Amino acid sequence: MTAQNNINELQFQVMIEGDAAENDFIAYIPALRLGARGETLAEVRENAKDLLLMELEARIRDGRGIPADNNAKMEMIQISLPVTK
Repeated sequence: MTAQNNINELQFQVMIEGDAAENDFIAYIPALRLGARGETLAEVRENAKDLLLMELEARIRDGRGIPADNNAKMEMIQISLPVTK
């Protein structure tokens, strides 16, 4: 058996958005409630992967297990905001 056979491939949903005020990107991993940032899209993706890997390794080490991706759903919510003059 090679080391390759001991690797589990997992997928988690990641929401990425640009932050115009900060001129960077934010990534959010809903299943673990984790967030990462990066100055570019490539950097925020890499930072999210690194954070996800660190969290999952810590969970395994601490005996907490790996949660399933929670299939978070994006929704639009409408509110009524009073107009002030």
